[in-house]
Amino acid sequence: MLKNTLLVILLTISSLFSACAEEYVGDVQKESNTKEIRFSLNMERGITMSPTRSSMSLAGMQWKIFCFDDQYNYLFDQTGKVGDMTDEIKVSVTKGIIYRFLFLFATADKTFPTLQSGHTYWDLSAYSPQLPLTDPMTMLVSKGEQDGTLRVAASTSSVQVTLSPRTSRIVLQKDPNTASGITVNSVSYTNAVSSVPYVHIEPQHYNEYKNLPVTTRTTYQYVPQADSVCYILPDMCANSFGMNATLHITDRASKKQDIPVAVPVGLALNAGGGRTYYIEIAADINGKISATWATRAVPKTLKLATQNLWGKKASVVIDYFNKIDVDVLCAQECSNLSEAEINAQGLYVHTHSNNGQGKCSIISRYPFSGTTPNKYGVYIDLGEGIVALVMNCHGAFKPYGPYQLNGIEYGGFASTTDVDYVVKVNKQARQEMVDMLLADLASATTPFVSISGDFNEPSWLDWTENTKSAGTTPYAVQWPTTHALWEGGIKGDAYRTIHPDPVTHHGYTWTPFPSAKDTKDRIDITLYTLSPNTTVKSSQIIGEDTNTSDIVFPSWIFDHRGLRTEFVYTR
Repeated sequence: MLKNTLLVILLTISSLFSACAEEYVGDVQKESNTKEIRFSLNMERGITMSPTRSSMSLAGMQWKIFCFDDQYNYLFDQTGKVGDMTDEIKVSVTKGIIYRFLFLFATADKTFPTLQSGHTYWDLSAYSPQLPLTDPMTMLVSKGEQDGTLRVAASTSSVQVTLSPRTSRIVLQKDPNTASGITVNSVSYTNAVSSVPYVHIEPQHYNEYKNLPVTTRTTYQYVPQADSVCYILPDMCANSFGMNATLHITDRASKKQDIPVAVPVGLALNAGGGRTYYIEIAADINGKISATWATRAVPKTLKLATQNLWGKKASVVIDYFNKIDVDVLCAQECSNLSEAEINAQGLYVHTHSNNGQGKCSIISRYPFSGTTPNKYGVYIDLGEGIVALVMNCHGAFKPYGPYQLNGIEYGGFASTTDVDYVVKVNKQARQEMVDMLLADLASATTPFVSISGDFNEPSWLDWTENTKSAGTTPYAVQWPTTHALWEGGIKGDAYRTIHPDPVTHHGYTWTPFPSAKDTKDRIDITLYTLSPNTTVKSSQIIGEDTNTSDIVFPSWIFDHRGLRTEFVYTR
């Protein structure tokens, strides 16, 4: 059995709704076999559980941290109270171990669940506020994986902990043209979940956990606040298997009615924690009043760029990041990039090693809420319940197919006219990266996915029969890397979405500094999942002059041009 001691835990947060990046500090060793992990806390962006509370201090709230091993066996816990003047939670753990941490925050009158030696995560009793809810902030939970735990290696120095309210908000919204004279006196919830098993498993994930007990359900009545808002616990709103709601109203003729809230056909609302849902109230031309569950189409813009950094330092990269006005930068060749300097600017960074091509980093204005199994991607929380999975890669630099087919020997690969051979060796060189990207793509828990990077290979949409006829490429080639990703589920190439004709819009990113032997190619690419909810607003080349680029930096400092893409995603 592992022995672990929680040495020091002190924290304070001045604003409940401002997600702030904390400057991570370097490794601190207490003993030769121990490691100190420092946890910085922030609230989930975009959550406004109460319009009357634009900000709120956590002072006085109590907290409890559970620590488990990677198999969910209970190791230790610690409790405390918010109020100390510091901004971190520090935990001492044993090196070489993977841990899972669960963070709970509650009002002072709340009793936390308890575990003993020999217990597991699955022995946690339900942890939820009482119904009806009078305080939507009565419980905050760490938002980690689907179970709420944060999976942390003991080699890690610093971890961001995103906290999310356990409750969901329901807004009663009346059609101003037909229902403005209706008064909602109260709302009854029938078959509503009164306790949530475990800590942060939401309804849509219940079927993934075999040991879940039957949830306790109840019927209760809620009198809406003056702003027509009420609160529930995470549940499913569907007539056949989940919670039902009934409005008790007074109509224009001062008559009282009970109006059942309908669930649209084919729609099951998974009311997850920290989210907002709507009950729309309207009357038809005959005066018949109806109410329907609804969600809101929430558009969110993500400005993303990919850039090979050519080993530039963090100060140069931060300046570039700010000047091109992006939310996220997928960077390659990051050997001289200091994560501490990135964090010091209030930005978030995730770095991974890719296919022997050096470090790749994802720099973001938004916090991360998870990583993919092979570390190629991070989940980026954009707020309003919208999460994007951003993946970043760097393809093997040799063989370089365009050189081979243009009569240029490079990296031990001779020039050739054999297109099939070129496709074969280029596929072999990058297949390991493709396999890991596809595995990470298959694990995606959000429909909004992008894959960016320096592929060291053109898109399969670029060397076509038309470009061959136009003389801009020597052959028509179905380049294997992007095509394999296409077959694996990626269905959009951002630049080609905006500029579908490769004859008129080459989009060359290689290279701003061509030698006599260089070819011109588009090898810095952003792919994305093609869904009805995703729109590419723009995709622009960043480079040295107006002849080559849409966004111009006269003193260009990288050996690749960049690509800036703006997505609009609607939930």
